[in-house]
Amino acid sequence: MKFDNQLRYASTIITAYQGEEPLHIWLKDFFRQHKQMGSRDRKTVAGLVYGYYRLGHSAREMAMQDRILLGLFLTNDSPGEFLEYFRPEWNQQAARPLEEKIDLVEGFDPVEIFPWRNELSEGVDHYEFCLSFLRQPDLFLRIRPGYEQQVVQRVGQGFIPPSTIRLPNGTKVEELFTPDREVVIQDYNSQRVAAFLTGLPSPGVGRARKFWDTCAASGGKAILVHDLYPGVDITVSDIRESILRNLQQRFHQAGIKEYHSFVADLSKPDPWMPAERMDLVLTDVPCTGSGTWSRTPEELYFFNPQKIPDYQSTQKSILSNVISSLTPGACLVYVTCSVFKKENEDMVAFIRSKVGLRQERGEVLKGYDKKADTMFAARLIVIQ
Repeated sequence: MKFDNQLRYASTIITAYQGEEPLHIWLKDFFRQHKQMGSRDRKTVAGLVYGYYRLGHSAREMAMQDRILLGLFLTNDSPGEFLEYFRPEWNQQAARPLEEKIDLVEGFDPVEIFPWRNELSEGVDHYEFCLSFLRQPDLFLRIRPGYEQQVVQRVGQGFIPPSTIRLPNGTKVEELFTPDREVVIQDYNSQRVAAFLTGLPSPGVGRARKFWDTCAASGGKAILVHDLYPGVDITVSDIRESILRNLQQRFHQAGIKEYHSFVADLSKPDPWMPAERMDLVLTDVPCTGSGTWSRTPEELYFFNPQKIPDYQSTQKSILSNVISSLTPGACLVYVTCSVFKKENEDMVAFIRSKVGLRQERGEVLKGYDKKADTMFAARLIVIQ
């Protein structure tokens, strides 16, 4: 029977996969090597595998195939033939609310999905955060200035004022819009970081605001700053030259013609730093990414908390270098996509320990209750 074969394929994948690369890339290679699998088989098997990892660290003692079926039951909200074949009693209850379904599973405790409750930043609801791993996150777009009316009319639904669109994950954005020109693919809370970037004093007559994105990555927040402050003088840096090459294409599409970029490992002693006085510095540091694991549940499954001090060390090194370049009146915005206190509040305490920095605000940007990423942001000012 095809369902037996699909379950067997899912078990084979889970046994072989060790988290060495992103699961979606690993699955593409696996399916390429097993061309006898049709598109429906691939979709079903991928869903089974992701459901297994969405259980995180719960039910680890359960037999693999039973755990696969449990993941399918808890992460889908409609009945299906596959579940009917193996667990008809669960399939009949598939459309019930998640917490009612959890009550039907003897011995399953959702708080074990993410077992590091004591490591969480203040204000994160551990139970709700655990439940968020059992739900597929949504896709969020930021509407760029001047395109609000036409984008909202085209999509018809999912508009979150003033400039956010919520869509089902997997939506082919390029078939609806021109990415980076009309909209930017950007998570809900990445967009909310704008509140930490606004309100800068005037740079003075004849001088443009200067902004440095120290760990630019995909460049979404640099485009955000460009939209917040038209005419801003942008500098971007990253440890990877390939990232900056990709940024060149994104910025071109976004209409950003003039900017500065350089490759730098800011975690190393004495890196090259821009000589210009910066008004706004964004440091979106490398981190565990724990606030985004509902998108990549394999990272939750394979995570070792002993890695947190390594990330802390890197974050401190980057911040020490960045802080040394700040001038009086400059604004530093520190951002992570982590839920761990050691990467969030503890790092802000480290920043504040440096002479001359005053914290204006800092908070967890909760996304686990919105099918979005959870982030942390803080804004600090260099005292004049």
